[in-house]
Amino acid sequence: MTNLKVGFIGFGEAATHICEGLTGEGVTTIHAFDIRPRPLQDGVTLTDSLEDLLTASGIVFSAVTCTVALDVAQQAAPYLTDRHLYVDINSVSPETKIAVGKTVMETGARYVEAAVMAGVPGYGHKVPILLSGEAAPELIQAMAPYGMALEDFGPEPGRASAFKMFRSIIVKGMEALFQECVLGAEHYGVAKKVLDSVGDGYPGIDWDKMAHHLIGRTAIHGERRAHEMEEVAETLKAIGIEPMMSAAAAKRIMWAASKGLKETFPDDAPSDYRDVIKAIKAYDDKNA
Repeated sequence: MTNLKVGFIGFGEAATHICEGLTGEGVTTIHAFDIRPRPLQDGVTLTDSLEDLLTASGIVFSAVTCTVALDVAQQAAPYLTDRHLYVDINSVSPETKIAVGKTVMETGARYVEAAVMAGVPGYGHKVPILLSGEAAPELIQAMAPYGMALEDFGPEPGRASAFKMFRSIIVKGMEALFQECVLGAEHYGVAKKVLDSVGDGYPGIDWDKMAHHLIGRTAIHGERRAHEMEEVAETLKAIGIEPMMSAAAAKRIMWAASKGLKETFPDDAPSDYRDVIKAIKAYDDKNA
């Protein structure tokens, strides 16, 4: 598709990595808009307004924070037309995805619900993405030639998001559990011993290595991951299930995020959970 015109609403970590990959694949017309100042990136034109972005783009990816996904769709609606394909890649509940879709399709634009299934920095534009919606095949046809790993998960609205939300109960729930475990165990110098003991009952997994990985990842992405767990909790509430574990995981992960970890480890996840514990202690000592 030589006339491919791609736009990104929100130009944070996910969008910048995807754009870098698409530029490398030969996509020459990429625009982005963000309400916050963002550094320039080769191959991407930053627009002055949302209206300018939508005027310049045909396929539009919404890559904002999960708390404003619906608000952004509503702000975009006056400028959407039947030439637009609007793709929501935000980590929000199925109900929010459906509401975004309704807002978009009322304008005549097509809508695709997308669930990003891995960390974008590690994969770039090739990150696995599940798609729901009748327009999913159109998006796959347009973007697959540029290396994007898109899977059609069916036309039913909310399905891709539901898959991601319920998967997160395990993935991010484990992050919260590991965090709480080592915070307590390392106080007594027994964290590795505890994790090795857990491994005796669940062979085949290096639990100490997993703790380093999960706690390090949460250290630099904690706030976003906590908000995602809040979306999981809302998803469960909507179907009549009390989100006891999900709400607790969101609280634990957000607690760590409030300890200045993103500032301590701005770019790279720490490889040792003891570094995270030290950073939390230093923060508490400084703010005592």
